[in-house]
Formats: sequence, C-alpha cells, structure tokens
Amino acid sequence: MSDYGGGPLDHYLRHGFREGRDPSPNFSTLYYKDRYLKTAGMGRSPLEAHVEAGAAVRTGRPTKPVTPEAYHAVQADVVRPYFDARHYGSLTDIVDPETALLDYLAVGWRRGRDPRPDFDGTAYLHAHPHVRLLGVSPFYHYVSTTPAPTFERAHGDSTPLSEIIAAIRPDFDAAHYRTSYADVAATGMDPVTHYASHGWKEGRDPTELFWTAYYVRTNPDLALSGTNPFFHYLRFGRAEGRKPNPLGNRKWPTTRAPDAAEWDGVTAAAPLDAARVVVVVPVYKGYDETLRALHAVLTEAQSAPFALLVLNDCSPDPRLTDDLRALAGRGLFTYHENAANLGFVGTINRALEMTGARDVILLNSDTIVFGDWIDRLLAHAARDPRIGTITPFSNNATICSYPDSARNNTVALECSPRALDAAAAAANPGRWVEVPTGVGFCFYMRGSLLAELGPLDADAFGKGYGEENDYCMRVLKAGRRNILAADVFVYHSGKISFSEVYDSEYMQSQTALLAKHPDYSLRIERFIAADPAADVRLSLDLYRLARAAGPRAAVFVVHAKGGGASVHADHLAGRLADEGVCVVALTVTDGAGIEIGLYGQDGPYTPSLRVLSVLDDYRIIARFLAWLDPLFVHVHSFYGLDGTAAAALMDLIEAAPGQTVVTLHDYSSVCLRNHLVTREGLYCGLPDGRPCADCDCAEARPGQDRTARYGAFYRSADRLIAPSQDVANRIEAVFGPLAITVAPHEEDLPAPAPRRTPRQGAPRRIGVLGAIGSHKGSSVVQALARDAGRRDLALAFTVVGFSDIPEKMEAVGVTETGRYAGSDEALALLAEHDIDLILIPSIWPETYCYTLSIALVSGLPVAVFDLGAPADRLRAAGTGFRIDPGLANDPARLNDLLLALDLADPLPDEGHPSINFASYPSLLRDYYFVAIDDKAPAPPDAAA
Repeated sequence: MSDYGGGPLDHYLRHGFREGRDPSPNFSTLYYKDRYLKTAGMGRSPLEAHVEAGAAVRTGRPTKPVTPEAYHAVQADVVRPYFDARHYGSLTDIVDPETALLDYLAVGWRRGRDPRPDFDGTAYLHAHPHVRLLGVSPFYHYVSTTPAPTFERAHGDSTPLSEIIAAIRPDFDAAHYRTSYADVAATGMDPVTHYASHGWKEGRDPTELFWTAYYVRTNPDLALSGTNPFFHYLRFGRAEGRKPNPLGNRKWPTTRAPDAAEWDGVTAAAPLDAARVVVVVPVYKGYDETLRALHAVLTEAQSAPFALLVLNDCSPDPRLTDDLRALAGRGLFTYHENAANLGFVGTINRALEMTGARDVILLNSDTIVFGDWIDRLLAHAARDPRIGTITPFSNNATICSYPDSARNNTVALECSPRALDAAAAAANPGRWVEVPTGVGFCFYMRGSLLAELGPLDADAFGKGYGEENDYCMRVLKAGRRNILAADVFVYHSGKISFSEVYDSEYMQSQTALLAKHPDYSLRIERFIAADPAADVRLSLDLYRLARAAGPRAAVFVVHAKGGGASVHADHLAGRLADEGVCVVALTVTDGAGIEIGLYGQDGPYTPSLRVLSVLDDYRIIARFLAWLDPLFVHVHSFYGLDGTAAAALMDLIEAAPGQTVVTLHDYSSVCLRNHLVTREGLYCGLPDGRPCADCDCAEARPGQDRTARYGAFYRSADRLIAPSQDVANRIEAVFGPLAITVAPHEEDLPAPAPRRTPRQGAPRRIGVLGAIGSHKGSSVVQALARDAGRRDLALAFTVVGFSDIPEKMEAVGVTETGRYAGSDEALALLAEHDIDLILIPSIWPETYCYTLSIALVSGLPVAVFDLGAPADRLRAAGTGFRIDPGLANDPARLNDLLLALDLADPLPDEGHPSINFASYPSLLRDYYFVAIDDKAPAPPDAAA
C-alpha cells in the first residue's frame, strides 16, 4: 500500500477488494461476498454492492461475522467442493468429512495442515502476506477470490453410468425393486438402470439389506462426492467396514412347516356356529408359510371362542392340498375348496357368505400370530362400536409397519417376532391410532357393518390389491373408523399367498381404487405427513431399549456440552460395564429436551426415537423409567434445561425405581450460567450465598422457588456426591446442611513424573492446559500475552489444547496446539513445547479440574488461582503456586509474578509433594454403595 500512488479507498475499489482486503474493521469483504452475493471470484466490489443495496437491505445485513463459527460456516460452503477430506483425514485422523473441513477452517491451517495434496498453504501465505491479517485460511482465500480454481474439484464421481450399471447388476435385487416400487414396475424400465439413473437420488433401495438413505446419511463424504451409494458400497464401503443398514445382514428366519409332533399339541378351533369371531385364511400357495400360519392360530390360546375357516383357491401345490385335507379331517378347522379359482377377493367373499353376520379376521397365509392376539383385537372393537376395521402392527404392513413405517422390515431386530408382540402388548396396552385404511394381511371386520356395507368389490379388484383400501374408504364414508391396534404385532413374510399376480394386477387395482375414491391418495399422504402412529412406535422403541439394557441397568443424566462432567461420566460408564451394569443416558439438550440411548454404544434400532420433551413427553419418560427399573439414576447435570423442565425431570427421577445419586459437578442449581461467571467474563462470587441474578436469567430468574426445589431434590437423594470439599461448602452455603459425601473422581493416569529441573534461559514458557473458555480464563491468557508483548517480557504462552478466541490468541502471539486425545497426548505436547510452568487460569471455583491432574503428573510446577478445588488439591498435595484471584484482572502484576516465581522449589515450606488420586475397587460397592440383591445374577467375572 505504501508504494501505491492513490489513496486507500481508490486502492480498495481498484485492487484491494479483488485481493479480499477489508476497507474497515466493520466490513469483511470476503464474508459479505460469500454470505450475500455468492459469486465466484471478485468481479464486483462487495462494498459497492452493499451501498447500492439500499438502506432497508443494509439494515438487515451484518457486514462482518458475528462469531468465528458463523464465518466458518460461510467459508465451508465456498471450499467444500474442493476440500479433500480423505487427505486431511490422513493428517488428523478425523473421519467425518464435515468435521475435517471445519477443523481446517478453524485451526488446521494455522498449524500448517493443507486441505489437499496439491495446495501448499504456507507457500500461499508467503506469496500473499496480507491474507494473514484477514485471519482466514489460505485455501478459503484462494477459492473465494479465484473465478475458476486451477485444480480439479476434490469430489465428484465421473464414473460412466454404463460402468456403474455393470458394477451393481450382480448384487442388485431386481425382484425386490419391482415389488417395492410399483411405479417403476409399471414403466417396464430395467430396475438396475432406473436405480443407477434416478432411484438412488430418490432414496430407493436396490436390495432389502442396502438402505440408500441410511448409507448416504451415515457417510457424509458421499454427499460431497455425488457417488452412487450402492456403487460406492460395493467398490469401497464393504471392504472399509461401512454398514449398509443399521441392523446388519440377518433377515427374519425362513418359515418352516410344523412337523407331525407339533400338530399333536394344537387345540381345534370352534365350529362356525359357536364362534364369537371367525379367522378366515385364504390359501393358494406357500406350503411352509401356510401350515405355520394355521398352526400358530390353533396354538395360541384365546378367551374368546373363534372359528378357523380355511379356503383353498385351487392351489397349484398338491402336497399343500393333501395336508390341508388331512388336518381338516382331524376336525382342527373348517375347510372349503373352491371348484374354480376365484382369486383373493372372490375367495374372501365366499368366506363372508359362510360366516353370516359374525365378526371376521382376514388373515394371510404367510403370517404368524402370537399370544392372545384375537382377545386384544376384540378388546379394541368392544371399546368403540364405531370401529369398523382393525389392523395390528407388522413388519410388513405399509402404514402399519414397525419399526419403520415406510419399508418392508425384512431385516431381523434384536428380538424375535414373538417377543416383539409381547413388547407391543406391554408398551401400548389398549392403545390405538385411527388410520385412513387398514392392511389386509390381518384385517378385523365388524360383522354388523359388513352386513350394512356389503362384501369386498370383486368386480373392481379382481384377484386382489386394493380391496381392503376400498372397503376402509366405505367404512369412513359410513361414519365409522379404521384403527391400528398398537398392542398387537403379527409377523408377515409378505406376498406369498397370491404373489403370482402382484406385478400384473397391482397397478390396475390402484387405478380402480382412485376411480372409486379420488380422495384416497390425499388421505394417505396427509396421514404419512402427520404420522399419528409415531408415538406408539416411539413407545415400542423405548420398551425395546429398556429390555436391551438388561436387568442390571443404571441411568445417567448428563449434558452434551463436554468438559469434566462428561469425562467423569464416560469413565464411570466404562467401569460399570466391567461390573455388568449397562448405562442408559438421558442427555439434556436445551430448553426441555432430552435424548435417550445406551451410553457410549449402539442400542437396538429405534427409528421413531426422537428428542423428547420433559414436559410434553412426561408420561412416556416415566413409563420408560418404570420399564427399565434401574439400580440407580445418577444425575450429573441438568445444565441446559430451563427451570420448569429441570423441576419436571426431578419429579420423574424421584418417582422412578431405584436409588437417586447426584454429583455436584457444577453450579447449575444456583446459577443458570452454570459456572458463576457473567456474560462479561467476570466471576460473580455468589454474593451472600444467594443465587445469581445475571441478565441471561431474565426469562426464569432464579429465586427462592428454584432454590427450594433443588434443595428438596438434594435432600431426597440417596447419595449426594461432591468431588471436592470446596464445592460441598459452597452448595451448603446456599441450601443449608446437606448429607454430602466428598468422593473425588477416579482417573486413569500414569504415575507422577519426577519434578523436572527448571530449564535455563529465556523466555519462560507458560503452558495453559485444556479447553479454555471465558470461565476457564481465556481473557486472562490473552491479556497476559498482550501485556507481555507490550512490555517485551521474557514470557511465551502456549495453550496446550484450544481456546474460544483462537484469532485473538494468535493476534497476541499465543500458540494453540488444538485438541488432545487424552492425558498421554497432553503430556507429550507439554514436553514437545518445552513448557516451564503450567498455568490453570480458571476464574471460577472449579469443582474438580481434570487438567490439574494431568499437570500434577507431568513433573512440572503448576500455578492456579487460590479458588475452588484446584487450590484445595494443590494445598493437599503440598505443591504448586496458589495465586491471588484478584490478579486475574491485573495482567501486568500477574506477569510480574509469573516471572518472579522460583520454579525450582514450589512451596518449599510445605514438605515433599504427595500426589494421590482416588480409586474405587468396585464402583457399585465403594462409590455408589448400591447392594445388588436377587434382581439379577452377577456377571460371570464379577465373583473374581
């Protein structure tokens, strides 16, 4: 600029904006261009565009990013097509492409990591030194300011379509594709070609085991590449261990016909004239499936007398006909053979003629029923005389399917179909959902309504598919109801009985259905969009999750914000798993939300499980806790919940089975900001022991009611744990005397290293360990570095970890190493950066401080503010420097002190350091004080 003849504005308008330079601190050229103009290269000055936009537009457009994260999101959209996630992942071990991209934009480029093998960020910065002043990555600057980058896009599959088709054809299930997607079958198009050209983009599945949408969702690099997911799986994903679906490759077992001995144990059905309800089974083919279906009907005991009417529609299988005749000859069921093939609808109507005005249940011959299924269906019918049809849950029943309502669920779950029916009965007793249509695999029809409406429409629907939909529409138009019975599950292998006619008849039947009921499609679309069955599927999901956790389960209530509470919970969950206890996490989101799942592991497939509201979903959460019947509920934190939701969750926990354990990890009970630090970054000190009234708490200002509820919860807990005496004292100052047990966290750390001999020479290198936010002293460190630079002090600051203000840290010369994976890497980084003194600058009274533990075993001297658990732990260990907390606001005096400390002999008057960490041989016995009764056997290795 100094050599330019014109003024700064002239330079900017002619050249500067093209180089991404900023005309003022309040206007970011690149941000404005990529946030609002979204142009390639720099053809027009963003500043001019802003001026010309008009006052109304300018008012609503921030001209610089509000937060670094907001700017990173804008940058990510620009560089994503060119970012090589695989290359960057090889440098960082970051697998997720989006995480890798954001890591590069935030910190990776500052550490010399390149976004792709053919881009040298260091060389680019040398060639364009002004980019350093912008605080953006060199790669973003290059892509944003260049109309057409000279290298190829890092992602984009250019494999010819013909090659993709040839590659996937051997593994493609064309029959499944045609059966699942009738619109494709109707076109006559080759299924493989359709999937390769269009189907994968529409989320269609090429086989029963490969779920396109799931594979794309769980492999975000595919979204960057535009690769056909099935082609990717076959070529790369299978060898890399990527999952084609969330369940595995085990399908439901193949159905086998009962042997002779199994038939000896069945009870004959009632005759037609003595039956409360008639189960009608039309038969065409499917030997094993048909005989197993009939056996199941006769085996499962019911309170209601029922008849079993089997109609043979001229089966092409003589063996099946012979066996049906023989079984009927034993008096097991009523049997009829059609003189000529009538088709499915004609056969059903013949059965309806035989049953008179009795209630009937149409049952496909490829189903298996369980338990008192008839009694449960009839119980629904008895509750409301307006109910005309009832359909149960099934694995293959379109809108009545479970666990996914949008697919044929052929992949086996963790439990058997029989167990699934028992789970439905337990999870949803008496619950039903109104549906626009039932599904014919298992279809209750009220006899009195049948007499009114007449039989199925054989003229319109011929051999089947659509007849039950037509009947249900007639039921609705008669002012009656069709319902899904959420407490019954019937297994359905799918399209066995009359499958020969499926492809040829289905589309004709749909045409006939829409001709009779033009509103049918819209009703179905609205039902699917509203998904009123979601809650009963959710209930069944949660019941299965509770059963999967087993009889020895515990619940952790945790937040998702990381930090020491998460580290502690992770450690405890691992230890409890070793003792045979499965931990279920209730993870607080924000407001009133919680997520439920197995802690740190995949649980059963639960696609209807969503973020639950403690307030709106109170009852289902209560039922889940009752089903789980945990040994204890361990509350680590309610941080993130508003006051009303926190109180509701306390109510749920107090009413739940098992003991209640609470750990005082933070100050969320007295401070809605959790750590007693204001928005301005100042420690409030919890004045006079009263709860904080910070302005962030305006919506739910903490007061006596909040304090009283937390106090009552603490007093009702079976075990109230504080990781340090300091936090116990502070909490009791607010709530009065409590039965607090001080139990420091258990840790897996190496033995303490010998004290290191102080390094000679300048500068003194100060290491700040951990994730440094405002409450952890990030502003303190920045101020120290700025003061050291201004006064040219022999001090150098390194954050071994990361901060919440990386750009500001870099501007004052602070180095950040980035996240470390664990204590071993942290110790290695301390050695690598030749740290002389570890400073833990937390300005709030930490309740434990894991980073202090790492510091203590490092062999390096440690300095902390004389506040909270870190100061108490140093005092107990007889080592380290405890600094006046007031110096947090006086960087000059604090720097002088850091330079003056004698690192050779920290606290020489207090003897040799004694560094010890807590250990609990058995968590259940020694930490939780939980006695295991006869509720469940101990794990095999627990006795040792």
